[in-house]
Amino acid sequence: MIVVQILEDCEIKVGGSLEEKLKGGLFYIMSDEFHSKLKTLVGKILGIEIPFRDLYNPYKNQDLNNKKVLALRHGGLGDILFLLTGYAELKRKYPNASLSAAVNPAYFSAIKGNPNIDQVISLPISLDDWNEFNYHLIFEGIIENNPDAQSLNAYDLFMLQMGLDIKAVPPENKIPKLYVEDSEIIEIKKKFPHLISQKKKVGIQVASSSPIRNYPPQKYLQVIEYLVSENYDIYLFGSSNQIIPIEYLRKQFKSNVYPIIGELREAIVVASLMNYFIAPDSMFIHIAGAFNIPVIGIYGPFHSSLRIKYFKNAIGIDAKTACSPCFTHGFSPCPKGDPSPCFSLISPEMIINSFKELEQVKQEVV
Repeated sequence: MIVVQILEDCEIKVGGSLEEKLKGGLFYIMSDEFHSKLKTLVGKILGIEIPFRDLYNPYKNQDLNNKKVLALRHGGLGDILFLLTGYAELKRKYPNASLSAAVNPAYFSAIKGNPNIDQVISLPISLDDWNEFNYHLIFEGIIENNPDAQSLNAYDLFMLQMGLDIKAVPPENKIPKLYVEDSEIIEIKKKFPHLISQKKKVGIQVASSSPIRNYPPQKYLQVIEYLVSENYDIYLFGSSNQIIPIEYLRKQFKSNVYPIIGELREAIVVASLMNYFIAPDSMFIHIAGAFNIPVIGIYGPFHSSLRIKYFKNAIGIDAKTACSPCFTHGFSPCPKGDPSPCFSLISPEMIINSFKELEQVKQEVV
């Protein structure tokens, strides 16, 4: 972590639309990665640095009643959902604790309505805000280059960082929760009238934010063809950066395939209406798990048990190659090829067969 002074007011685009405003004269706490990007963008207005260790008061199992705790994690939505289950446990243990989270502003909407988070703060966080808290929980590097991340489920990993006894936490409490209001459902159905259809719906996350964890889009074609033939409506989820593969898939079908691109909160509301989900190792697997939607996860660099072990009706398809799982975490393509060889070896038939298995399980439950 870096603590650096900002010499002049500046605005930084986050997620292509949100703006993070930094005030001149204040010190901000940020990850090493964010600091590196800031140096590239606005290096001339960065001032002196302060050692982070002098400002860090880590939480180490102290009594939290009537205390304020801040959890900090740069990263995607999956990372934020990892910390939510631990926060729920801390709230059960210390009902009078004030629990806050410092996250990328692009993910504020995902935490909307969560009863265990008292305040959400933008990253980077000012030193003034940082000093308002009695204790801090830092999750930077908890997955990246961490040997424990190769053997522990991510939800357990984050709970351990919070000092929780993971053996004492029941599996059902290791599933995150997202909250959607009825009014949001009504509005989203007005915007996308096809959601009113009684046909069953399958959500597909077309791409991850990390190239190393992407399933080849053309391999989805056979999967979608099968699902459409079985009278499912297909919803293709992705960010504005993933329009090209989403449009490529949509254009192969005359009907029954709908793109959901853009605003995160809108995508979460639509996702809550799905009957099934298919996704690579990325955030929509965890969104599906949070809504108890049966999900198929496609995995290569990490083993599926490290992510979806506690989800209900979840099937992980793990690539079987000499180099997987490699536990590579980042935003660069696999050095052995793009798309990653491990994902390339997972056939559409494997996904279709897993989907049939999910259907059968759901029918038995009903």
